[in-house]
Amino acid sequence: MEKLLQGLRAAAEPTRLRIIALCGHAELSVNELVTILGQTQPRVSRHLKLLVEGGLLQRNKEGSRAYYRLSNEAEGLSLGQMLNDLIPDNDELHSLDLSRLSSVKAERVRYAESYADPYFQEITNLRGLWPPDEIIDEYILEMVKDRSVQHLLDVGTGAGRILKVLASFIEKGTGIDNSLEMLSIARARLDQEGIRNCQVRVGDMYRLPFGRNSFDLITINSLLRYADQPKKVIAEAARVLKEGGALLIVDLAAHDLSELRDEYSHSWLGFSEFEMSEMLTKESLSVSKLKHIDGQKLSLCIWLALRDHC
Repeated sequence: MEKLLQGLRAAAEPTRLRIIALCGHAELSVNELVTILGQTQPRVSRHLKLLVEGGLLQRNKEGSRAYYRLSNEAEGLSLGQMLNDLIPDNDELHSLDLSRLSSVKAERVRYAESYADPYFQEITNLRGLWPPDEIIDEYILEMVKDRSVQHLLDVGTGAGRILKVLASFIEKGTGIDNSLEMLSIARARLDQEGIRNCQVRVGDMYRLPFGRNSFDLITINSLLRYADQPKKVIAEAARVLKEGGALLIVDLAAHDLSELRDEYSHSWLGFSEFEMSEMLTKESLSVSKLKHIDGQKLSLCIWLALRDHC
């Protein structure tokens, strides 16, 4: 009861109610909320502090910025959604806020389209050597479609492609990446697609910011070939994977194009089925499904491994 009262007290102010409504539509930074609300940064920050303390919002730090969204906690999320539903669609101030929110989202998209990421350049240069994304996405969906997924973790989410592919099959998804630029792009693209059940946050693949047994499904797409220690990445994924959960890895099959080491910073020339199986088995993960997809010069493998019950 006390948590509910605390949440209601935090929401009982016009600006804070506007913030709740806005964060129900998108994950927003302080500066973005300042732009939308037309208030000073200290004033907005004060409102945000009270809403976080009241359990209605959660705060995710990202470099020098912090992003706010409705709380993931059941009570806070339910109360936030209920308050959102009570705001009349024809409320003039709410309509103005949503219009300004659309402008903020459009600016995010413009930034995403202008940012030149080295990985995007690699994809452009090597397109045609490996199978197209559309085919890969179909096989990913085929492998996981029968699983019940409450919470997905996408490690090295990049521009959020895997979140986009799986959004309609999961209850909620979280993507992590250590690049603030890529997180900005992912956030813009999720906004553009109207995907509300996924979020992105900064994180290190070697030290995932989550506790044990947190996720039903973890995806690692086109990441391990860049990792100095792929075994450690898999071990960390296994740590936060629930018993009976699944780890899906997409990466290049073993190849001999050694120039990719220098030109695109590949630490590994793909992985053989034996190498991957060995790394997974060490972490009590058993390969359940394996798909080999041939390309012109480079092939991809998709491994679906299940965490054994202890």
